[in-house]
This record gives sequence, C-alpha cells and structure tokens, in this order.
Amino acid sequence: MKRALITGIFGQDGSYLTELLSAKDYEVHGIVRSNLSSQSLKLQQHLAQKGVMPTLHQCDLTSLANIKDLIRAVRPDECYHLAAIHYSAQTLEVSIEHDRILIEQNMLSVLNLLQALREVSPETRFVLAGSCVVYEDCDVSPQTESTPFRSMSAYGTSKIFGQQLTELFRNRHQLHASSAILYNHESPRREAHFVSQKIVKGLVRVRRSQSETVQLGNLDDVKDWGFAGDYVNGMWLMARADSAADYILATGTRHTVADFVNEAAHLLNLKNWRDFVKVQSGLTRPATKTCLVGNPQLAETALGWQRSLDFRGLVNLMVQHELSGTLD
Repeated sequence: MKRALITGIFGQDGSYLTELLSAKDYEVHGIVRSNLSSQSLKLQQHLAQKGVMPTLHQCDLTSLANIKDLIRAVRPDECYHLAAIHYSAQTLEVSIEHDRILIEQNMLSVLNLLQALREVSPETRFVLAGSCVVYEDCDVSPQTESTPFRSMSAYGTSKIFGQQLTELFRNRHQLHASSAILYNHESPRREAHFVSQKIVKGLVRVRRSQSETVQLGNLDDVKDWGFAGDYVNGMWLMARADSAADYILATGTRHTVADFVNEAAHLLNLKNWRDFVKVQSGLTRPATKTCLVGNPQLAETALGWQRSLDFRGLVNLMVQHELSGTLD
C-alpha cells in the first residue's frame, strides 16, 4: 500500500485528490489547520460520508523542524503540496502586510517541504500545485513550459519562487520533484467567492426567484477553464512518471466570463441574462498583461493526461450539482 501526504487536503483539489488516491488503495495523510473553514468542514464531512477518511495531522508549514518530524512519522511515497494563501480569499484592497504574510508562508512552505524530504525521505516523490499566474505579465499566449516567468503580483511571485525551488531540488539534489502549472480549474467544490461559483450560485438563486440580480466584475475577462478532478489526476500522473518535470495542466481553450454566464443561463432556461447580471466596478480585478491560456501538449504526450470534461460539460456539472445541493 502506497502512502501519500497532502497539504490543503480539504480544499477543492485536495478533496478530489484524496478520493482519487483512496480509490487506488493509497493510505492518505493530510495536513490541516486547527480551525478549518466552513467549506473545508463540508468537504471533510462529504468525504467521510463516502467512506473516505484520511489520517489528519496538524503541522506548521513554516517550521522546518515540525515538517521533518511529520515526514519521519508518515514516510510518504508521494507528497502533494496544494496549500497556499491566495488573493481570491481577500478583498481587492490587499494590504502590504498581507503581501508579506502571503510571500513568507507560500515560499517557506515549499522550501521547508523540499528540505525535509531531502534530509529525511529523499525517495518521496513531490508534486507542487503551481499556477498560471507565473505567466501573467509575459508577452506569449498560449503559454508553454518554456515561456519565461513574469508576474505582476505578490501571489505570482511566490508561485514563481516555489516552482524554481522545485526545479532546484530536482536538479541539484536529485529529488523526484515536479510542478503542476495549473490553469483555472473549477468544480461543485469550488469556494463561493470564485467567479465560477458566483455565476452558478447567483443564477440558480435568480432561477428560484430568491434574488433579482447577480453581481459580477469584468464580463470580458478571458480564462482557460477546466475540471478540477481532471487536474488532480494530472498531478498523480506526474508523481507516477519515471522522471520528474514541470507540466502545464490546461485545456488550451479560452472563454470569457460572459461565455460562462451564457452557458449556465442557457442550462437554467434563463433568457436575456444581461437583464439581471450587473457589473460592479469594485469586483473588477486589474487585467493581466497577457491572455492566460495554456498549451497542455507536453502533459498529454508525456503523461497520457486526458480531460473528461470540456467547457460545456464543466458548466453543466456545476449547475446540476448546485440545483441538487451535492458536492460530487
């Protein structure tokens, strides 16, 4: 029986990964915070109802000593680092202090995990959940693994640092360490403040006459949207590959926020959706310099990665599960 350690285990990606690995007879261990969010508690309860109950540990990811103790105790075959502080959980007026905490924790957690694995369990295979924001200020679209990193945010900078650290430990210390460069990936388990859930939940409330409007930001914002369950499968394939590398996990297709609204409204039989979708300038984030669309060819050819849902299938999944109130 293989053993896996997951940070961020009760986030969207962590919950899908826990299910995937449990179905493959892994012994799953997860690092959790002392105070789980309401969404994390829902996902923990949802997994438990399905008979998926990982072993949980509290650990300070900014403490190398704590992580080394946990690695010694668990001895994982695979370690998936999914936890990170993200702007999406904050208001748009992000303070300098928040930037400092974000950079410190996101960078230190990657460094400490890699250092602990190198010293305690160098045979463990490591996968970092990276982000397409490492390319947010570049001049190339779509992006490939060879596209130069350029960021315009503290979050993007922290993700660049994490990916470069992963490459450093792979090359200098021969760890099987890979980065999954993840583009927008959604599901019924996505937290409510993400735009995909704002759209789905808001339109369902309109459909049920529980609300008259849906408040959104820039409807012309372009995203490369995929299904989170497919992306965690890609991370597992990276851990199982003969050699480590960095891979873009994306669909290679672009859709605007308006496209998402239009598809969801069509599924809910809501006509003239622009009559009740209202744009609020306060919800509009600064535009990225480039259109963030990824080229997934390397993951498809080298890993055999395939996606089970296209854009329409993803929106349909989220709408149907919002109507039924389930998290599958």
